[in-house]
Amino acid sequence: MQGSTEVAWQPSRRLERGNAAEQILDDLRGRILHGQLPRGSKLPTEKQLAEAYGVSGPTVREAIRGLSTARLVEVRHGSGAYVTADSDQLIGTSLSSMMQLERVGFADVLSVLAVLMTHAAELAAAEASEQDINALHAALDRVDQGADAETIAGGLRAFVDALAKASGNALLAVLCRFLASVQVSLAKELSGDSFDVWKKTTSKLARERRRLVDAIGTRDASAAREAAHLYSKRSAKVIMSMPAALDATLSDRAMAGLLGSLLQNR
Repeated sequence: MQGSTEVAWQPSRRLERGNAAEQILDDLRGRILHGQLPRGSKLPTEKQLAEAYGVSGPTVREAIRGLSTARLVEVRHGSGAYVTADSDQLIGTSLSSMMQLERVGFADVLSVLAVLMTHAAELAAAEASEQDINALHAALDRVDQGADAETIAGGLRAFVDALAKASGNALLAVLCRFLASVQVSLAKELSGDSFDVWKKTTSKLARERRRLVDAIGTRDASAAREAAHLYSKRSAKVIMSMPAALDATLSDRAMAGLLGSLLQNR
């Protein structure tokens, strides 16, 4: 596909009267979402697009900016625009905006994540491959043996990621990853990035994590569901009992700042 955009570009439909940039954006977005422009492919040049759609260069640039803002393409100066269309970015951007608009609190995030993880664990008990189970064990080791706060945080994210992937449900996996990132980032912020605090906090949940992975490994869906529920419930309790939790959970600014940093680091 890398070379396919070198041929003459043909619009999917003729432009109608109205906002040309918006129509071009819709046409390109549709091709990206339908896989006609897959991840990694390069968009036609600005000149090619302008000639094909019969518009000016600034109109094309406006459409590309819209795609970039939507996290569907990445503009690389001197090289062109490339399709990224990362599912995590797309979901993360939309959910972050919705959460800030509706003033969603940290307690709500934790309760929804608990429901999703419980469902993911039940599915994983039936769907997980040996590779999935190995990934879960590797994530647990990373948490337990982490020598610094960032390694432990990365291990916790990897644990939820491995669990979600093992469910075999792509939508569930993306939602779990995003909400788990919020959860881990919150706990990391409340700990002040202190290794001692992180080690003490995560050690409290080590048994529950192992129990969950063992249940998935033995293909016991009922036990996996129960283990995930208990792990999520205890995780929320541990986080909400941290000294700085009350101020953070009551602050809209804290949530906005946390969500903003998450998107920047993706």
